[in-house]
Amino acid sequence: MSVSSVSGKMPNVEFVPLGRAKEVKQGVTIISAANRAGVPIGQSCNGDGICGWCKVKVLRGMENLSPPTALELRLMAACAFAPDERAACLTKIAGDITVTTGYW
Repeated sequence: MSVSSVSGKMPNVEFVPLGRAKEVKQGVTIISAANRAGVPIGQSCNGDGICGWCKVKVLRGMENLSPPTALELRLMAACAFAPDERAACLTKIAGDITVTTGYW
């Protein structure tokens, strides 16, 4: 159980270097949090986990993310994700995180 679920605090997602942050409900995806914060994240597959354009680098809080699903693991291998990168369309948030991407 994450710290935020014990305290009742909603997870905070910080998008750097944009300087934007958004509190979200646990279980939403990173891309949903980005959309709610008005932060652009590339995508072409509408969250089907096949394009890899929504790749984000997790700067803080990797332990507060859902484990990669089989679909995300395949995408990560096909698109050569680094160990600190995740697919924003498939990764669910359980606690505070900070993310970035190369095109911000």
